[in-house]
Amino acid sequence: NLPLINPSRPIYGLIFLFKWVQDPPGTEKREPLTDYDPELFFANQVINDACATYALLSILLNRAKDLEIGDELKNLKDFTMILNGKDRGWAIGNSEVVRLSHNSFHRQDPFEIEYTKDTGKEEDAFHFISYVPFNGQLYELDGLQKGPICYGPCTDETWLYLARD
Repeated sequence: NLPLINPSRPIYGLIFLFKWVQDPPGTEKREPLTDYDPELFFANQVINDACATYALLSILLNRAKDLEIGDELKNLKDFTMILNGKDRGWAIGNSEVVRLSHNSFHRQDPFEIEYTKDTGKEEDAFHFISYVPFNGQLYELDGLQKGPICYGPCTDETWLYLARD
């Protein structure tokens, strides 16, 4: 029995933020797909510090039929659907609308704080990925992977449980 998840409004996808660590040897991972649904929007992250933007766009562009995404994003999606994942990533990075929107969320501090490597401490790295149901399948969309990762069949009722697991 699955516990009840009853959101008050539709959930189109999930964005997961985690502390990134290199996978230790022997870690079992699902392999990214190289041949996948041609209607699925997947873009490789080619711009540093933009994983949240890529994760958000992965949900918006894959759920565009359920949402009003506006002309700019619709045109970006239509233009890039013939491209491979890496070229889609570059198209996102070269989109002035996406770049201006992304940069508008940059934290504006009144002064610059400089950090040095003199402390010998490694800085934590964080990464955003998205999970989205698409054409009856649950996908993990991580721009650092070679392609999307499929977690198998899902329905509107089950995909949240599958993504949570």
